[in-house]
Amino acid sequence: MNSHLPVGRLAGYLEALSREKTWLAIVTSTGAVAALDHLVPDVGFAPLYMPIICGAAWGLGAREGHFVAVLTAFLAVMAGLRASSPVTPEILVMRVIVRISTFIFLASAITSFRRSYDREQFHAHRDRMTGTLNKQVFERRCATAIKDAAHTNHTLLLAILDLDDFKAVNSTEGHLAGDEVLTTFAKGASSIMRREDLIGRIGGDEFSLLMRVPSIAEAQGFAADIHARLTAVLAGSRHPVTCSMGALLIPPHVPRDIAELMQGADQAMYRAKHSGKNAIVVSRAGEPDMQASPTPAPALLHRKGFA
Repeated sequence: MNSHLPVGRLAGYLEALSREKTWLAIVTSTGAVAALDHLVPDVGFAPLYMPIICGAAWGLGAREGHFVAVLTAFLAVMAGLRASSPVTPEILVMRVIVRISTFIFLASAITSFRRSYDREQFHAHRDRMTGTLNKQVFERRCATAIKDAAHTNHTLLLAILDLDDFKAVNSTEGHLAGDEVLTTFAKGASSIMRREDLIGRIGGDEFSLLMRVPSIAEAQGFAADIHARLTAVLAGSRHPVTCSMGALLIPPHVPRDIAELMQGADQAMYRAKHSGKNAIVVSRAGEPDMQASPTPAPALLHRKGFA
C-alpha cells in the first residue's frame, strides 16, 4: 500500500501501534463518541463509530472488529432513542438489526481488505519459490537488526551460503530437480532458525542468514554448527549437494554499513568455495585483513539456542 497516500499513512500508523495501544485508542474513541451522543443527542454522532470499527477490524482482527461493531451498534441505537419520540418494540428491533447488520458488514469488509493486504505484503517481501525473504527486504531488515544490535551490545553473525555444484543438478536432472533442492534447503534452514534470525534468498542458489551469537569466543563453533546442520539438510535431499559458507562476525563496536558487511561475508564465502567447496570461512568485521582459513565441513554440533 502506497505510504504517501492518506490511507497508506493511516495503515502504517495502525501497524506501528501495539495491541494494547490500539485497544486504548478504540475504547477512548468509543467513549468520546458515546459521550457526545449523550450530551447532544439531536446531532447524531453515530456515523463516527464507523472509523472506530474500521480501526478495530484492521488493527485487532475479525473477532475484535465484530465485537466493536455490535457494541457501537447498540450505543448508536440507545443514542437514537434519546433523540427521538418513543417507538414501538417492533421499530426498536428493526433499528437494532439494521445497525448491527450495517456495522458488522463494515467490519467484515475491512477484515477482508486486511487479509488481502497481508497476502500482498507477504508476497512482496518473500521469494516466491522458497518463501524466504527476497534480497531487498532481507537487506533492509538486516540493516535494521544490525543497527538495533549495536544499541543493545549484541554480537551478530552474517552468513552467505552458496550451493556447491547446483548448476550441475540443473544441467543433468532438470530445473525441477534444482527447484526441489532450493525449496528443500530453504525449508530445512528456516526450521533450524530462531524467530529473531533472518534468512533470505539473495541470488539463484545463494542464501543469506543473520543470527545473534552468544559471544565472540563462541562464534566459530556457532557458525560451524549452522553449517553442519545445513549440510545435513542438503544431504537428506533427493538430489544431495553441499554448500560453501562465508560468515562475518560483527562485534557491537564496528561500523555497520550493510553494503560493506554483505561484501565481507560474500568474500568469505568465495574463499570457502575456492578452497575446495563444502567448507566454511569465518571472518571478523573491522579487521584490516579479513582473510581466514577455510574449515572443512564439521560433524554436527549441538549449540545452545538451537533445537
